[in-house]
Amino acid sequence: MTVEQAPYCIVNDNIAMLLFVLSLIGIAHIFLVSGSSIIERVKSLFYYSNHQSNPFNERTHITKWCNALLYWQTIFYCGTLAFIYLQYSPATAVTDAATARASLGACVLMSGGLLVAKKIMYDLCNTILWGKEVAKEWSRSHFFTIKLLSFVLLPLLTATLFVEQVGETFMTIYIIFATLTYIAVYISSLNSIIFKKRCNYLDIFLYLCALELLPVAITWKLTQEVNSYLLINF
Repeated sequence: MTVEQAPYCIVNDNIAMLLFVLSLIGIAHIFLVSGSSIIERVKSLFYYSNHQSNPFNERTHITKWCNALLYWQTIFYCGTLAFIYLQYSPATAVTDAATARASLGACVLMSGGLLVAKKIMYDLCNTILWGKEVAKEWSRSHFFTIKLLSFVLLPLLTATLFVEQVGETFMTIYIIFATLTYIAVYISSLNSIIFKKRCNYLDIFLYLCALELLPVAITWKLTQEVNSYLLINF
C-alpha cells in the first residue's frame, strides 16, 4: 500500500513561517523605533519642493538597521508572493517539499537580484544623464519607495497565507492596484527630482519601460523558467 504525498503548503513550512513571523516582529519594531520618521518621508514623496537641496532632512532619520530590515522584507514578500502565484497554475505548481523550498528560495533570490540590478541601472543612467547629485537624490527617494512596498505587500501576503477564499483573482487585482500606486509615486518622484515638473512625458515613459517594466518582465520570465527547471530535474 502506497501513501500518497500531501501537496506542499507554505503555511506548513516551518522555515518559511519562521521568516514570516520574524518579519512581523521586525515591522512592529520599525513602527516603534522609526514610525514618525517613515510618515515624514512618505509626506516628502508627495510634497517635495524643487528648492529643497535634500528631501530627507534630519527629522526623517531612519536607522541603518531599520533600512536593511525593510529592504529585506520587500525582497522576501515579493519572492514569496511570486512563488504563491506560481502555485495557482497546475503547470507550475510544486508538490514535493524539497523542490518547493528550492523554488521559493529561487523566487526570493530573483526578487533580490531584480532590486539590486535596478539600483545599478538607475545609478549608472542618472549619473551619466543628470550628474552625481541628482543620481544620489533619486537613489534615496527610490530606495525608500522600494522599502515602502513591504508595508503594501504584507496585507496581501497575510491574506494569501491564512484566508482560504483569497485566490489568484484577488491577488491579481491587489497587485495591479499596488503597481498603479507605485507608478503614481514613481512619476511624482521623477517630476520632482529629475524632470523638475517640465512634463517630459516621453522621458518618463522611457524611464518607466526601460528601467522598471522591462526588468520586472525579464525577472518574472526567468523565475518561471527556474521553477520549470526545478520541477523537471528535482
